[in-house]
Amino acid sequence: MNFKEGDIRPQDLEKKCDELREEDLKVFFSDTSKFVTVNCPACHSASYKRQFEKGIFSFCECERCETLFINPRPTHNMLADFYTNSKSIQFWNDKIFPASEDTRRQSIFAPRAQRVGDLCRKYLTEAKMLLDVGAGFGTFCEEATKLNIFQKVIAVEPAQGLAQTCRNKGIEVIEKTIEKADLNQAISVITNFELIEHLFDPIDFVKACHSALINGGLFIVTTPNIKGFDLMTLGPISDNIIGPNHMNYFYPKSIKILLERCGFEVIEILTPGKLDAEIVHNKILNGYFDVSGQPFLRHILINEWEKLGKSFQYFLASNLLSSHLWVVARKI
Repeated sequence: MNFKEGDIRPQDLEKKCDELREEDLKVFFSDTSKFVTVNCPACHSASYKRQFEKGIFSFCECERCETLFINPRPTHNMLADFYTNSKSIQFWNDKIFPASEDTRRQSIFAPRAQRVGDLCRKYLTEAKMLLDVGAGFGTFCEEATKLNIFQKVIAVEPAQGLAQTCRNKGIEVIEKTIEKADLNQAISVITNFELIEHLFDPIDFVKACHSALINGGLFIVTTPNIKGFDLMTLGPISDNIIGPNHMNYFYPKSIKILLERCGFEVIEILTPGKLDAEIVHNKILNGYFDVSGQPFLRHILINEWEKLGKSFQYFLASNLLSSHLWVVARKI
């Protein structure tokens, strides 16, 4: 099923969510003096340069590995309070996701589960137990269960409301973060989708996942690719580049550095995104991005959009140039 940006991000609801987010910033992050300085979340280098400001947040680039990250950033406790009590997050959970769940299930979650199944068949002799960290509404867990290749699928979801939603769907739930979960089961696959970019400390998260896996187990992560087309092209005006929701922006090289630091072997990297070209196309049409001085982009994304748009997106996805990044790693 083909889908467009508006199918998963209804504009009227997104606008309301943005308004609530501005209110949240005043409530949870009014005192930026409490923000803390961190090293690069990928290579841990203390050498970085400020790239741009967006709202109250500073986005810095690591001078060693070129990871982009918010620095200084809200503390772990400030972020936990935000994700627990934020009106914008609650609105997203109550309105945006339910309004787009059918499209997301068909266009995102079912194909995502199928890809995970294919990767497990490719790299594992037996996939006994799958742990989905940050399971949200449990839609992926439902689709993964339908594959009938896992003996058990477990959701890790620390948010009380979302955890209950998963239970209502018959999914076994661990209502804690992976860092605090007491796992005494042999986990052969851990998945986490669009999660690592939100975390205060990705290193602690990846180490906890490494510890939970059996030797040879798979760690499958998706996250925005800061070297992908729409993020590189739009930069600060990208809707994806937003604090505090997204703190860390990796790309193939830097996330490989992170995973290898934590004891993983990266065995496959993909960028199967489908929306990069359309996202930039829409920004141009809506007057947010000027390509009058960029004839190539104007030719591809405006003048010949109907003819070249899909093939251009295929080129991006096939050459690790989409902003939707998949990484498959194995516990050594």
